[in-house]
Amino acid sequence: MMCGIVGYIGKKNGAEVVVDGLKRLEYRGYDSWGLAAKKNNKIISHKQVGKIGGFDLKKDLPKFSGTTCIGHTRWATHGGVTKANSHPHFSCDKKIAVVHNGIVENYQRLKEVLQKKGHKFVSQTDTEVIAHLIEQELKSKKFTEAVRSALKKVEGSFAVAIINEKENKMIGARKGSPLVLGIGKGEFVLGSDVPAFLKYTDKVVFLDENGIVEIDGRRSTYHITDIKSGKTIKPKVTKITWSLAEAEKGGHPHFMIKEMLEQPQVIEKTIGIDERELKTAAQMIKRAKNIYVVACGTALHAGIYGSYLLSTQNNLMLQPISAGEFPYFGHLIKKDDLVITVSQSGETADVLEAVRSAHKSGAKVLALVNVLGSSLMRMADYSLLTKAGPEICVLSTKAYTSQLAMFAMLAGTLSGNLRQIKKDLEKAKEDVAKILQKQNLEKIKKTAKKLSNADNIYALGRGINFPNALESCLKIKEVSYIHAEGFAGGDLKHGPIALIEKSVPVLVFATDDESEPEIISNATEVKARGAEVIGFSYRNNQVFDQYFPIAKNGLIAPLASIVYPQLMAYYIALEKKLDPDKPRNLAKSVTVK
Repeated sequence: MMCGIVGYIGKKNGAEVVVDGLKRLEYRGYDSWGLAAKKNNKIISHKQVGKIGGFDLKKDLPKFSGTTCIGHTRWATHGGVTKANSHPHFSCDKKIAVVHNGIVENYQRLKEVLQKKGHKFVSQTDTEVIAHLIEQELKSKKFTEAVRSALKKVEGSFAVAIINEKENKMIGARKGSPLVLGIGKGEFVLGSDVPAFLKYTDKVVFLDENGIVEIDGRRSTYHITDIKSGKTIKPKVTKITWSLAEAEKGGHPHFMIKEMLEQPQVIEKTIGIDERELKTAAQMIKRAKNIYVVACGTALHAGIYGSYLLSTQNNLMLQPISAGEFPYFGHLIKKDDLVITVSQSGETADVLEAVRSAHKSGAKVLALVNVLGSSLMRMADYSLLTKAGPEICVLSTKAYTSQLAMFAMLAGTLSGNLRQIKKDLEKAKEDVAKILQKQNLEKIKKTAKKLSNADNIYALGRGINFPNALESCLKIKEVSYIHAEGFAGGDLKHGPIALIEKSVPVLVFATDDESEPEIISNATEVKARGAEVIGFSYRNNQVFDQYFPIAKNGLIAPLASIVYPQLMAYYIALEKKLDPDKPRNLAKSVTVK
């Protein structure tokens, strides 16, 4: 999965900055957390199992302070959820502290070598080898060079923040996992994501692959080099346009409901994208011989929508492939092909690997990505920045809407029908805003209360609505742990109909397109076998036991219809007293394979 890293060096109490940052990054991991700070030329530490959300530094740990501090919120990969396995991890002499996101693939071999040299390990983690490697290298090298030398020996992925008792420095480095440097006035912050430190600065440097930054607290300077070559890297300072308010709950009980309520604005922002950017992307699509859409989870469902839309509107064949499965098709990718990657975070390990594979074959990569400066954005040949803004909830809602809207804008650009697409998206925006009105939310809550008692939930869609059948069930299973499964209507009689029994809920997406008569026929078939049919459609039908209206909007209608099951998933979680922002076993993006 992924973990959250925050580091601070400056004049403030770094522990306060780091704890605040870790709370903002809790969506990255929440089974345990920890801090290490320099105080009176000694490294002090605190580790705790569980979420950091309710922790109050001034109340719970009033004496913990230091102007240099690193912290970590963990999602376990190597070793169980224990205090010993929580980060930070230390060298034998406890003078070096390390926090790490990623996987050290050769940690067992490194551990054996280090143990033979007398190093004692106290955890089951792969991360601990990094601290001991640095300690070993420090016997003959200065701090930064010792870190560089140690990291050269690490196979796999890492984002690290490291402090040393003897130095007024903090070192950060990355390979395969994201790490961002925030630049303030006389202070610096390291974070896995920008929201960790947006409160303190909006000027950032996105570290490149194999980048290592040495931050000197005494001189208030930083220096970035390449881990492998040691060559200096000239930093590119980016000003973040997100506001702090966008990355906070803004008075809402959960990020999930806040982000769903923002979907009309997301559509509006997508409509306003610079048309020159769309034309550049459209030219890449036009020139391609074969087109593949590669993504994971929710983004893959958006990609499937895009493949239907561009097929219908532009007579183009797009092949959606799960990023994790893409390597098995990699040998078929040719020089004139295009791989369209879709990702909210731009850090999904399988997607980044697909990009590398595509480039190795000579193919071009077009990215639809939400995070400015992300690894995917920098690796792709061209990127369209989707307009969701910061999405903190583990479940993706507004990012999905932004991806659907971006595919619609691409389809309009390719067909020369962008003006009409914009009108349809405006209509979708108004429809979503209507669905999100308070009186509608009360009706959705009542349905969610009934659904919370279900053992199984199914969804049906055809054509342009099939992706929403998949996505609605993904939302429900992610947040409520109810088994939910989406099917294409044409597949119903090829097995899934055997699952239908009395009172089982079946969500049906029936929009005003050519698939409507057939999906209503499918709804009739499941109702005849006792199903409770919940319809999302532009008109009521006698087959629906419950009806939720959407506007008549053709191929753009799925942008509105998906909002109902998103909300239902949220209210099911509340009914079951579950935290919708932090579902079990899940993190925001999968940055390790």
